[in-house]
Amino acid sequence: MHILFVQPQPCIRALKYAEGLQRAQAGIRLSFAYVGKTLTELYGQGDECFASWFPLGHDPASELRNIVATHDVDLIHSHNAPDTLTNLCIDLFGGKIPIVHDIHDLMSARETAYEDGLKRVHDQDNWRVEERRAIEQSDAVIAVSGEIFNNVRRQNIRLPGVAHVFPNYVPERFIPKTLPEPNSSPANRPIRIVYEGFLSSTGSHYDLRAIFRSLAAEGIEVHIYPSRDNQDYQKLADAVPNVIYHRHLPPKKLFQEITQYDFGWAGFNESRNLAHLDTVLPNKLFEYIVCGLPVISFPHAALKRFLETHQVGLVIDRITGLNERLRIQDIAVMRENVRNNRWHFTVETHIGYVLGIYRQLYYDSLEMSKKRKLDRHE
Repeated sequence: MHILFVQPQPCIRALKYAEGLQRAQAGIRLSFAYVGKTLTELYGQGDECFASWFPLGHDPASELRNIVATHDVDLIHSHNAPDTLTNLCIDLFGGKIPIVHDIHDLMSARETAYEDGLKRVHDQDNWRVEERRAIEQSDAVIAVSGEIFNNVRRQNIRLPGVAHVFPNYVPERFIPKTLPEPNSSPANRPIRIVYEGFLSSTGSHYDLRAIFRSLAAEGIEVHIYPSRDNQDYQKLADAVPNVIYHRHLPPKKLFQEITQYDFGWAGFNESRNLAHLDTVLPNKLFEYIVCGLPVISFPHAALKRFLETHQVGLVIDRITGLNERLRIQDIAVMRENVRNNRWHFTVETHIGYVLGIYRQLYYDSLEMSKKRKLDRHE
């Protein structure tokens, strides 16, 4: 089966799918149609997981028609954000090729532009229209959290018959095989919190400079590993004691390195995008857990529910007093729970659900094609 991934800017979630599908050895061939940079251009690896890469250039419609006409595409797995390319695929191939729409970010829940390095106009009203159409007219929808589907239902958007939650699990090959001996944050050194991932300086929910200052003011050591270099955070580290800015590392090396820290940070800037923050289960959540780190977050709804359900982290309302709280509170049980369950959150453990969706849509499409041929001959 030939699956065409489609996305404006290929991202880590798409790479995680590819890793899991490869390991499943399910006879899946993957290709990628994209607008921005390839995975390797952006993250240093990932292109090797796909048989072909197709830049869509300035005329995505023509390019997509040509790809489908010449490469025997059986199913399209279109990733937002935004939802534009999914709708283009619906216009071009709806009813002919099954289309899976993958919601990484619910655009209607955002107040700020999506920051993936591509230049686009922030048009909230148009995003809402595109989002509804992509969800309602795709053959299946996958989302990173159940809260996304809850939000969609509150907007009276009709989900297709196949709708499944697939969080941002981690490929097994990235997970450190062993962890350092547990260390319950001894009193003779600062507590060390790590943040890895995207950072912004634009006032969005990824603008974490004030949060890092507050953590450092508590006497907590904050270690930052950016997914893309951001010199504003280097300047922050130069100016603020206890903030340390590290160079970008590829995933496998990054995950091994962050095992040395005490906690992973997943709390976002709540001055913007509150509705969006309630829907997110970010990549870093699972990456911290598989590296043996309990997670600290603000009470963003999906994160709060996950951390409390699985007992793998701490939800806080404010940073003031956090240093003392982490030293007094019994963290040992939480840390042991993280270590005991970290292999439950792998792509390989859960990829069968996605394969099931692919196969269901593929065989349904074959049956529909046969029926159309029979109807033409009657």
